[in-house]
Amino acid sequence: GGGGHTACRPSAIFCRQIGIRTMKLLEAGAQLDGFTIDTCIHHGSMAHIYSVHYTEGNTNSSINPGFPMVMKIPRMTAGDGAETIISFEVEQQIMQELTGTHVPRFVAAGDLENIPYLVMEHVSGQTLQDWLDAPQLPDVQELTRLGAAVALAAHSLHLQNTVHLDLKPANIIVRSNGSVV
Repeated sequence: GGGGHTACRPSAIFCRQIGIRTMKLLEAGAQLDGFTIDTCIHHGSMAHIYSVHYTEGNTNSSINPGFPMVMKIPRMTAGDGAETIISFEVEQQIMQELTGTHVPRFVAAGDLENIPYLVMEHVSGQTLQDWLDAPQLPDVQELTRLGAAVALAAHSLHLQNTVHLDLKPANIIVRSNGSVV
């Protein structure tokens, strides 16, 4: 999921600073492991999320996944502890195994030693937080339907022996058909 779409300011790629990896924002057009960065669509405290496409000439570019893609890169600064990269590593491993309509489809993962990232399906829709922040709150029936949809999505993860550790309205995307991811 992701909270509102915060605009990103482009900068340089990844740099090493006193032996600690520090994430800088990627510029549109930058290429990383056969993917081309289009735009930064979210810039939060934990990660940057970019819309991406396969780079022309990439051997995988002929394998069109049939859906728009995003790249999630963890935000790491010199002050971060090991838990930042460890939690991303766990997410990277789990994303490759999850299936179903309540999770974005996995495309690729970056090397944790160089530039860690996840490429997955771009899920369009509004976050549940966006719904709750709207000037007019949904009526009781709609809130009940949304609650049931969130419970169904969480249950689908539980059936795959997975628990979402950061389940909150900003991390729940409501698709136009009413299902949630």
